Amino acid sequence: MPCYEVNAAIPSVHDDGRCIHCRKFLTLECPYIGHFVGEDDE
Repeated sequence: MPCYEVNAAIPSVHDDGRCIHCRKFLTLECPYIGHFVGEDDE
């Protein structure tokens, strides 16, 4: 995602743009949370 924000605890050499390194990954602050969490129709 183009909006990732790298966690300050991770060295800049690991700044590869992956969402798993983002402080907002799988939180309600992530504008793309719907991309990661699908709706359950059951």
